[in-house]
Amino acid sequence: MAMMEMYPQIRESHVGMIMLSGGWMTVRLLFAAFGMNWPRHIAARIVAWTIDGLVLTFAAMLFTMLPKEMFANGWIWVKILFVVIYYALGYMALGKTRTRTQLIVMGVLAMAAYAMAYGIARAHHPLGWFVGM
Repeated sequence: MAMMEMYPQIRESHVGMIMLSGGWMTVRLLFAAFGMNWPRHIAARIVAWTIDGLVLTFAAMLFTMLPKEMFANGWIWVKILFVVIYYALGYMALGKTRTRTQLIVMGVLAMAAYAMAYGIARAHHPLGWFVGM
């Protein structure tokens, strides 16, 4: 079986893990902002690492199987930049030494980066949600 035959399943798995990643990060950030300790616990982090590892695995599979012409306008590189910003800010926000204000600001910025990455992926354009404005 050629890998391209598995494209629909790989794509849907990737999208599902992306939704799970954003949802799990949002839940952890919200509960941490309200003073709960469990979002920083190792078990919560292991769940996040597992989800995010699967996101990146499926992304790598899609990247290698799709024709390079699909990425000609550079949208994928802009999306990857926003994904890196999302992960960096989200994980930094959940650091033990963050104040509540820092956590909220970093969390909001992380989720904004998540939304931009998602919009870019949907539009297949570097401007994402803003294409056509």
